Amino acid sequence: MDAALVTAFQQAAVLKCTLIRLDMVGGAICLTDGGFVVFDAAEGNGPETYVSNHPTYGSFDKIGSIKDGSEAETTRIDVPIFPASENAAAALASPTTQGTRVQWWEGAINRDTGLLIGQPELKFDGEIDKARFQVGDNWLLTLECGTQAERQLEQNADWRLNDSFHQLIWPGEKGLSFVDGVTRKKEWRSRPENPGVFKRLLKIFGG
Repeated sequence: MDAALVTAFQQAAVLKCTLIRLDMVGGAICLTDGGFVVFDAAEGNGPETYVSNHPTYGSFDKIGSIKDGSEAETTRIDVPIFPASENAAAALASPTTQGTRVQWWEGAINRDTGLLIGQPELKFDGEIDKARFQVGDNWLLTLECGTQAERQLEQNADWRLNDSFHQLIWPGEKGLSFVDGVTRKKEWRSRPENPGVFKRLLKIFGG
């Protein structure tokens, strides 16, 4: 953690702030609960203004604690947003936002200057999984977010070692076009049929 930020957090009355950045296709949505602050996320866009109430998309509620992964789960967070309109809710909850990068920082603000103290600490860097909508006194749209590592735990029973799937990943690469035996179902990352032989071959050819 940044030394200046550590010092700020040790003060009796520190003015903390949360920064959320959604890297949407049409441009990043930068939200904060600290009024407004300017911060460079080092994503090539230079300093960006984080606002507490985005004129198009609305504002976000306080983020809860990180949900630590266990067994077949990875770290997840929920980002609750009060959408500014029906159109904002529809845009944020659209299936096309799935996979959108989400970053969350915790920082501190200088009361005299309104500037960030030191470098905010990055708490989460992941992507939108799905949206959850609630209707009550206010509309609340919760973006459930996970890490990219979560994809590696997904079931891939539909992935096949064949020419069609191979060219889906590497278009135009015809390495499996004229290979015998690829019609057999072979799930990716599956256990080899004879792991003992497989390990011995690795030792021979892998040195």
